[in-house]
Order: sequence, then structure tokens, then C-alpha cells
Amino acid sequence: MDETVLRQLAQERGLLPHARFLRAYQEEAKSLGLGCLWIGQRQWKRWLAGDLRNKKPYPNASEVLESMFKRPVAELFAPASSTDASQAGQAQQQSARLLIASVERPRGMYQMMMEAADQSREAAAEAEVELGQATMEQLQDDVVDLARTYLLRSPMEVFPLLVVKRDQILEKRDETHKPDQLKDLNFLVGVASVLLAEASIDLGQTRAAVDHARAAWSYANSIDHAPLAVWARGMMATSAYWSNQPRDAVTAIIRAEQHHPVGIAAARVHSIAARAYSHLGDTERTIAAIRAAADARAADRGGDELQEIGGVFDWDPVREQRCFGSALLQLLQLRRGDFEPDAVEGFTSRVLEYTRSALAVAQGVPQHLRSAVVESTILIEMATAFVILGDLLSARQTMDAVLGLPSDMRTFPVVHRMRGLHAQLSLAQQTQQTRTLDDDLTAFMEASAIRALPAADS
Repeated sequence: MDETVLRQLAQERGLLPHARFLRAYQEEAKSLGLGCLWIGQRQWKRWLAGDLRNKKPYPNASEVLESMFKRPVAELFAPASSTDASQAGQAQQQSARLLIASVERPRGMYQMMMEAADQSREAAAEAEVELGQATMEQLQDDVVDLARTYLLRSPMEVFPLLVVKRDQILEKRDETHKPDQLKDLNFLVGVASVLLAEASIDLGQTRAAVDHARAAWSYANSIDHAPLAVWARGMMATSAYWSNQPRDAVTAIIRAEQHHPVGIAAARVHSIAARAYSHLGDTERTIAAIRAAADARAADRGGDELQEIGGVFDWDPVREQRCFGSALLQLLQLRRGDFEPDAVEGFTSRVLEYTRSALAVAQGVPQHLRSAVVESTILIEMATAFVILGDLLSARQTMDAVLGLPSDMRTFPVVHRMRGLHAQLSLAQQTQQTRTLDDDLTAFMEASAIRALPAADS
């Protein structure tokens, strides 16, 4: 990117360091009657690079910059001309010659030493900048609350809150130079990115979910936080198979395993692997992954930091058993014609076993902690299994508990499972009962709030 006029002028006035610029900026703002304005280090770097992210600075900021540098904002952020750049280079060379000449005189040397001492004092003060404990605790509490309540709320409600909180954490990183605080902030922004990935999947934006999950992995990797890195890779795998890219999902699982997860973390990775292999129609590996997940949970010894956050990060038996049922159901829907009738009945019975087990645990918690979305996904797959077995009455009774789900909680995974049930009904004997249930499913899907969003580019 070409050098901006702003960068040249700031360099000429010795204002490239953020601390110096901020002091001059705030003094200018006060002299203009604008109060104490703040510009973070990240924003200052963007201004120097001319990176406005498709928008100009706020009016107050523009006024201060124009007053400081005596140039219009549009000119300040424009690339410097080659002539200006050449002149600036000549000016720097002339300054260097004068500086060398000046140190040959005692007075010039003394002045240079005093200026160097001033710079060291400023650097030391900048290095000690840190956030207050209350601020750090509040950020952590806010992120944990979003994680714990996510499954109880509409993703359309939570997504904007997550964006605001993620951006707030990123801004706070510019306000501290303490390594421990920066590490904690990177962890929090990684957690927020995972939640954004989760919400993006729920809203049908699987491509965006991969971007958020990859960002979460990068934050985790920067602080060597293996559990968060594993979780992020799992989200990338989940996003991939929802995008109908199961081979990419398997690749993400392999990368998750490179972090050597154990216990619950390993159980989640194997559970997601079962889903990925089921989308490939690989019966043997799907079943092996289910067994590996069960073994990993049995070997868990606790101590997972993410598990302690809870909510989305609580890979409990409900979601694990649902995952097992989903994997076997996906196999049936892909390869039913390849299985003998006894095998179809056996797989379907196991789907019902897993869904009943998951539902029993889900409905056993206090009412205010029950997730209507999670329970609905379980019930839809249970109903699909009943249709495969030809038990339309049980399918109808099961779906009665789902059809009243609020439209803004009819997420992409809910609607996707409903489409699977719809497809299964088309294979069943067509009776009035079948047609009525199918009409109800169609109405349910058409009323989903996510239908108003553009389709995912996947």
C-alpha cells in the first residue's frame, strides 16, 4: 500500500508512535472544545495505512486531524505523490546529516541525549499500560454468560450481541501491554469467535462459520491453548459437513487430533468425526468413531477449562447421544438401499435408542435450562426413525412437540433435519395421515425466520 500523506506528516512531526500522537490528538481535541477523545493503537495504524474500512473517521475525529495537520481529511488519507515521497526522502536525509553534524558539538549531543531519555520514559509508560481488574472480570463474565445462555435463545438475538462483544475485546487489546492480560483477551476473543461460528451455522451461513472458526483457532494457537484450538477445529469440521463438504470435515478432524485431545474434548472430536464419515457413507468408520467417543468419555478425568464455562462448551451426553443418532440416521438416508432389511431395522432401533437417551437427559434438567432447539432436533430425528419403521402414528405424536417452536428458533440445523423427515415421508405409503403431517412440515419450514436471510455461499 502506498504511503499516505498522513503518515508523512506524522513522521515529520515525530508523531508516528501511538503514545505521542494520542497525546497531541487529545490536546488538539480539548483546544477545539471536543473533550477528551480516544483513538486506539489499532485504529491509528489503520489511519497511517489509509485503511478506512470503507468509511471516513467520525466527524469529531476528522475535525481534530484537519486542525492538527492543516489538510482536508480526504487528502490526509490519500497516497502521497511520488514527488512528495521524494521530497520527504530528501528531507530525511538532510535531517540525518544535520543530526550527525550536531552530535559533533557538545550542546547537540546533550540535546540528543535528553530527547532519547524522553523517548525511553514514554516507552516505559506505554509498556505499563494495563486494563483494570474490574474491566477484565466484566469482559470474562459477559463472554461466559453468552456461552451459557446461547442454546436457550434465538441466534438472531444473540448474534449482534456477540459481534459487539467480540469487537469490544479487540479494542481492549490496544489498551494494555501486559502479557497476561493480552493472553486472556485472546482467549476471550477466541471463545467469542467460536460462538459466532455456532450462530452462523444456526443462521445457515456455513461459509462465514468457517471464517469465525478459523479465527478462533488462530487466537487459540497464538496463546498455545490446546482445548480452544481443538474446539475451533471441531467447529470447522461441523461447518464443513453442513456445507456438504464431508472430506473437508475429515481434514479438520485430523488437524484437531494433532492437538492430542483427551477426555471430553476427544469425545467431541470423535463424535463430529462420526458425523463427517456418515456424510461420506462410510459405515465402518462412522461406527468406529462412535465407539471411540464413548471410550473417551468413559476415560475422562475432568479439568477441561471450556467444559467449565458450560453452555455451548458443555459437550454433555445430550449432544453426544444426539450426534450418534444423527450419524446413523445419515447413513440410513444415504445407503438404505445397500442394507438388508434386518440391518435397516437394527440401525433404526439404535437411532431411537440414542435419541431417547438424549431426550431423557435434556428433559431432566430444570425448565429454565432446557433448550427448545436442542430438544427439537432430537425429536425430529426420532420422528424420522419412526417413519423408516412405518410407525406414522408415533411420528405424528413426536412432531406435535416440535411444530410450535418459535419461528426465530427454527434454525438451519432444525430445518435441515425437517427436510430429511420430509424426504423420508415421500418414501412412505401415501395416506391422509402422511399428507397432513407433510403439510405441517412444509408450513413449519416456510415460517422459519432464517428463510429471510440470503442462502449460504457454499
